[in-house]
Amino acid sequence: MHILRLTVLASLAMTLVSSCSGPKEQTSESVHNVFAVNPIALGANDELTLPAVVEEARTISVGFKTAGQIERIFVKEGQKVSAGQTIAMLDTVDYALGISAMREQFRQMQSENRRRAHLHASGNMSDNDYENAISGMRQLELRLRLEENKLGYCRLTAPTSGVVTKVNFEPSEMVDAGTPVIELMDNSSLEVIVDLPVRFYALRNSFAGFTGSSPAAGSSAIELRELSLTPRADNTQLYRLRLAPAGRVPAGITPGMNMTVTITCADAEGSGVKVPLSSVFERDGRTFVWVINPADSVISSREVITSSTGHGGTVEISSGIEASDLIVRAGVHHLTEGEHVNIISESDTNAGNVI
Repeated sequence: MHILRLTVLASLAMTLVSSCSGPKEQTSESVHNVFAVNPIALGANDELTLPAVVEEARTISVGFKTAGQIERIFVKEGQKVSAGQTIAMLDTVDYALGISAMREQFRQMQSENRRRAHLHASGNMSDNDYENAISGMRQLELRLRLEENKLGYCRLTAPTSGVVTKVNFEPSEMVDAGTPVIELMDNSSLEVIVDLPVRFYALRNSFAGFTGSSPAAGSSAIELRELSLTPRADNTQLYRLRLAPAGRVPAGITPGMNMTVTITCADAEGSGVKVPLSSVFERDGRTFVWVINPADSVISSREVITSSTGHGGTVEISSGIEASDLIVRAGVHHLTEGEHVNIISESDTNAGNVI
């Protein structure tokens, strides 16, 4: 009985001690990790980096100006040629025989017309007959010149310097006038082709400059100039931008080579800054951003006045912050006034600044 009484008293004592003790205090505090950015002053330049392909300025299909049988082809695919170089030849035997016969006919007509001239001068030939004879001789002379030109057309020359990309016929084959026999790649000038997505095409009025880079050009940038921008998208919703080197092209740059093009976009001049859209939040009908004190990493809300929404998910701010301020980029709805935050660096896994 005495033992039972001691047990009950001990239990009551433990209950009293437990009821008198307060709740356990929380000693650890949650600290938010945030990415920090500086506002960008309006009027600063943005850069777009896109892949591109180097292409020849044009491809030329070369053919004879007259019909005939191919006698020789002097070039092969991949061979470099110079402007004016003979690249193919037609059989000229029939053309040469025709010209010889026509020249003999022309000399005979010249001799007859000299006799007609004496008859006409002595009054033994009418003016009409003499004029018809002279006209016939002139027509024959023009036909002779035409046949001589056709003989010259049997020799096919390169209209420009370039590289032979395709030979469509072999010797002894017959070709008509104008049939493409050889295709040349004109590499006297190169073009850089960039396919712009819709979101970049919308910035076309702010394009201020173009530069290209390629391992073949070393560390030097290639200045480019705009040739054209197709105003119609293709089936993949891309707009074709054609650029050309503004100066000398490095020797290692050839058609078909990949290149990286950087497009500089100049913002309209104006006062204020622009910040990511994710940096802005509303409270009581007003707009704020979180400004970080670099000395102690404590944040404070600052009211801002927005002017418009810019491209690329940005907001233009006319007053409230400056380009030198450090602000929170994202996650603004989970922070509180005077909170101490942990500023973390950008991560390679955060592609596109989505955090």
